[in-house]
Amino acid sequence: MSSCFTISLSLLFFFVNFAGTESAPTFLRHYCPNTTLFTPNSAYQFNLNTLLSSLSSAAADTADGFANATVGQNPPDQVYGLFLCRGDVNTAMCSDCVATGKQDILQRCPNRRMSVIWYDECMLRYSDGFIYSVMEPVPSFTMYHTENISDPTWFMQVLRETMDNITARASVGKSGKKVAVAEANFTSFQNLYTLAQCTPDLTESECSTCLQAAIEGLPQGKQGGMLFTPSCITRFELYQFYNASAMAALVPLPSNLPSPPALVTRRKGPIGTGFSPKSSAKEHPCGEGAVSGPQGLLRWKLY
Repeated sequence: MSSCFTISLSLLFFFVNFAGTESAPTFLRHYCPNTTLFTPNSAYQFNLNTLLSSLSSAAADTADGFANATVGQNPPDQVYGLFLCRGDVNTAMCSDCVATGKQDILQRCPNRRMSVIWYDECMLRYSDGFIYSVMEPVPSFTMYHTENISDPTWFMQVLRETMDNITARASVGKSGKKVAVAEANFTSFQNLYTLAQCTPDLTESECSTCLQAAIEGLPQGKQGGMLFTPSCITRFELYQFYNASAMAALVPLPSNLPSPPALVTRRKGPIGTGFSPKSSAKEHPCGEGAVSGPQGLLRWKLY
């Protein structure tokens, strides 16, 4: 089975922002390879059910949006699992998402010894192999709007610079969560909203590597898109899909935060298309600033 998938959904991201906050968690994708199966009513199945219940309980009791667990003493009956909730969701929403995933993953992936399920609000996974503090950039899935963006050259330039900035901040994870968001005004009437997040058990280097690979796989010239793996997620939209107030409270900006990098020539790739504009950046004491570019002034706000 291929480890990379692309889904084009023109309406999904429009409704995700609202469905994720007022109704059931928004299902995105599941991954359950046929290569490893367990026997029904086996010790592994008992341990798996115990593990999923443990993770569901942990989601209701922690504000970190992340937990892992192990059940069983020895292979092949030992099972490892973890969940990660999006950095801006509250404990109640995180708990609801993991509880939904606990039931859903068994229905969508029956008798599998390893599975992953993604929602807009969280990710839940388990395996018969060790998965803690291990960067796993595959499988990866891409979802995007079918509508194209106007002025794709300038848009991709802004997207690359914004993504590079939040990748650096998310990788450090000063809040305990490895997540960052940013808002960029790339025209006089349109804003770009971005998010990058890793599981917090990764090192700074591993998180950065995972996010950079995800950025390279993001769709070009689309009005919105995301790429998610078992270890990290990147997303961009033309509407605010995250809770900015929650992010601002989660990651207060330090007074010595450097300004976003100047727009310079980048390596070639799906997003790094080698732009080399003449531009400049200025730091703002409140975490806001501007970068000059071909469309005028690029305004940005960091959380």
